[in-house]
Amino acid sequence: MTAVWIIGLYFNLLTYAQTHSTATSYLVDQIETLAKHYPSESIYLQTSKGIYETEEDVWFKAYVLNAQSFIPSVQSKTLFVQLIDDKTQHAVWEEKYEIENGFVDGHLYLQDSLQTGRYTLAAYSAGSFYRHPEAMKTVRQLKIVKRISEEKEIVEADRDSILDFRVFPEGGHLVSGIRGELAFKAVNGKGLPVSVSGTLLENDRPILEFKTEHAGMGSFVFTPDINKHYRIQLSDSLNPKTYPIPNIKPNGISMQLTENNENFLMVKLSQNSSRVAKHIYLSVQIRGEVHSLAHSQLKEQAKIKIPLKNLPQGIAEITIFNESFEPICERLVYVKAHQKLNIKTWLNQSEYQTREQGTLKIKVTDHQGNPVVAHLGLSVFDKIYENPKDPKTLLTHYYLSTQLKGYIYNPSYYFDAKNKNRKANLDLLMLTQGWRRYVWASSHIKTLSPQKQAIFETINGQVIFPKKQRKQPAETLPTLMAFAPEKEDQRGFENLILTDSTGAFTMMPMHLKQGNHVYLKLMVPEGSKYTFKANDDVFKTINALRLPKTIHYPIAPTHKTRNETPEPFKYPADIKVLDEVTLKTKKRKVYRDKYLGKLDSIANLWNRDYVAVCGALNCFVHGRKGSTKPVDGETYRVLLGKNREQLGEFYSQSTYYGETRITYKRPKYSEAFLLKKFNLIRVKGYYGKKEFYQPIYDTETLNDPFPDNRNTLLWKPDIITDTNGEATIRFSCSDINTRFVGIIEAVDNTGLLGHETFEFLVRKRGN
Repeated sequence: MTAVWIIGLYFNLLTYAQTHSTATSYLVDQIETLAKHYPSESIYLQTSKGIYETEEDVWFKAYVLNAQSFIPSVQSKTLFVQLIDDKTQHAVWEEKYEIENGFVDGHLYLQDSLQTGRYTLAAYSAGSFYRHPEAMKTVRQLKIVKRISEEKEIVEADRDSILDFRVFPEGGHLVSGIRGELAFKAVNGKGLPVSVSGTLLENDRPILEFKTEHAGMGSFVFTPDINKHYRIQLSDSLNPKTYPIPNIKPNGISMQLTENNENFLMVKLSQNSSRVAKHIYLSVQIRGEVHSLAHSQLKEQAKIKIPLKNLPQGIAEITIFNESFEPICERLVYVKAHQKLNIKTWLNQSEYQTREQGTLKIKVTDHQGNPVVAHLGLSVFDKIYENPKDPKTLLTHYYLSTQLKGYIYNPSYYFDAKNKNRKANLDLLMLTQGWRRYVWASSHIKTLSPQKQAIFETINGQVIFPKKQRKQPAETLPTLMAFAPEKEDQRGFENLILTDSTGAFTMMPMHLKQGNHVYLKLMVPEGSKYTFKANDDVFKTINALRLPKTIHYPIAPTHKTRNETPEPFKYPADIKVLDEVTLKTKKRKVYRDKYLGKLDSIANLWNRDYVAVCGALNCFVHGRKGSTKPVDGETYRVLLGKNREQLGEFYSQSTYYGETRITYKRPKYSEAFLLKKFNLIRVKGYYGKKEFYQPIYDTETLNDPFPDNRNTLLWKPDIITDTNGEATIRFSCSDINTRFVGIIEAVDNTGLLGHETFEFLVRKRGN
């Protein structure tokens, strides 16, 4: 007889620990303790567009969220950013950016020397970049070209001769005599889905047929019998081979998901091994946090109802444990797919003229229609710069890519309400991507070392005492001052860095806020022989650890070549366009850092070169008396012979044996020499902010003949909606008459996420 029991499983965990058994408390502690081994932060990069031309700025917004709650994190203060050439795997850009309340508003410049190709923008924080060999996911893939008019889309083959076909039993295994679901997935050698059809054979007799339901995935239900032989025969003529099914267990417990709606899950458990009731435990955890837990006895069958009221959106792992707390069944289920930020947009016009001002109104609500105060990032750009091979969004990144291993095909499909079967197909993804690939699975986290942190925000250094003080403590410990030359006010306690009794010191993130380059000056009496050093090689560590890692980026759906050809920007008829402008300048070394240039000038005050009264440079006959300083570029006589210092006070003019003429160049000091000479250390500070240029046209400037060829009309990463969930943004169109696309991504202080797009057309004025 079938026993059916239904129980509400959600408990407040604090109350639970006080009122329930030690056994179930142990399960909670075990899961949540293991989850602490996983990175505490997860980063998403939103960029102003997908395709860039060299000599453009890449504008980006980094969302640094808590890896479990998706709430903006305040843990890390520094974001380490690299732009990596995919061909060489070398970083062509490395800078630090300040994280402010979980967000970064940054930019980087693409030099003209960059080659056309694919690049990876990668970001790391101390709470996200760990040593374990996980794939890199906190990246954004970009395409860089010299000119967009030269961009050609390549049509990729939809399939090849390689087929990878795998099957996945629901719950992890098949049990003899218990009806179960077997999901399958077929991809080609490029990871693209392949539609297949086939037959399940039992003792070489066909018992059912199946076919792909979505993106190479599908499933069928049957009752396995351990005394019979099963295999799968695909109908694809290119792959006539047959495939076995997983081993069938003679005895055991199976799990089936029978219902998944907005309010609850229904799970059916069955066993065939005994009529004796067994103790089982069920847990439901999302991103390492246990949200539901229950204990019962299973005899033949049991139906468990799991309420979803207090669960967040995302992938939930349902695990059945036996009385020894060993997992015996596991199943991934996607819950609360409707629970997200809904973003609605209204443009004051559906079509604009060039240089016309537009108004965009935004309203953000939760899944219940309540207004939400949210943090938004907005970009509006020429649609031709949209990268069709980049399917990543804020939703797909946090809800799928960071939760599952492997490559996910067209993840945006599952979050588009227009796709009617997306819920059923999302469940297929859960079955085929599998709990074996769930990053928060206990079996996976157990393999990770607790000591995983790889990079740190602080910079450690050491002051080296003079020899006479090394055996005894200094009476006064040396102090350092951190400063940026361009900053006017260098006073304040926050600029000072104290050392301990061993001379060790630490630069904190607050010291890096002062500028792109921050200098350390040792505050000791003049003539002291203290020296010091600092370890600022974080990018060296990052490069060593990232190279062995793979990048798991979602796979975009196959697409056709663009029908339209990018129309080059046309200048007004009254402007004469030059084919080429060549600027010639004298080659000379210029220090990028003006402060070092100033130190170079100061260092030359100690330059011992002189022009003697006879007009000879460094004349050893007449010496320095009455001499002057030499001038760069001037030509001077130089006596050939021993110099005055070598001859001593009494010298003979017989040592002079000729002369020559040279053009004088003052000594050029290296940066290392200047820093050592002035007892300074220079470290990378936070890369400076830059304001996105956005003109506002009036009646006078509307007809300005100077062309406005902006392909990105708006980049605003710091929009915050009001208490009504609303924000109003204004922008000016450029001279480019084309279709523009807008992308909005959002997060609120409860961890809800949102994504929305819109489009509009700009036509040339007068048309």
